[in-house]
Amino acid sequence: MTSTALKALTATTGTRTDCWNTPPEFVGDVLEFFDNKLDLDPCCNDIENPNVPAKKLFDEKMNGLAQDWVADSVFMNHPYSNSKEWIPYAVSQYKLGHAKELVLLIKMDVSTRWWKSISTYPFLAINKRLKFGNGKGAAPFQSAIVYLGARLGKFRRIFGKYGTLYMPVVEVSQEKLNPLADVLY
Repeated sequence: MTSTALKALTATTGTRTDCWNTPPEFVGDVLEFFDNKLDLDPCCNDIENPNVPAKKLFDEKMNGLAQDWVADSVFMNHPYSNSKEWIPYAVSQYKLGHAKELVLLIKMDVSTRWWKSISTYPFLAINKRLKFGNGKGAAPFQSAIVYLGARLGKFRRIFGKYGTLYMPVVEVSQEKLNPLADVLY
């Protein structure tokens, strides 16, 4: 990441780093969602004293992008300067069946190419700017919580307090739509 890009990304946080701990109350909600059985954090801040307690941890040295995420439950709060690699990789791990269920805390940026890789999954647009780690202020961007899995009802119950749930629109062929025309119009 260039120095200019890092400055823009961290303009209001009080420090120039791309490693930010997940807010503690959010970590609590993640653990509640996964019934206190979180298998993997692929972006761990500190193996010895992790911000997010998981059975398996990958830190920067282990490089979660070079690992298969074989886990039933995954939570990811990645380095936001590298969303273009982390987000599609998380989706690929889900599609390959390595990761069975994922909750992703990401920068909300629907104008990017990487957003398209998750645009078919439900997400919550967080209705306030989050304060990460030891930052002096809130992040200079909106965040989103993306869900890849089959327990959408529980996802909404646990994380719904953060904002609005958006569901992807699945294109329907004209043949399938015709029988519904009287209902829709």
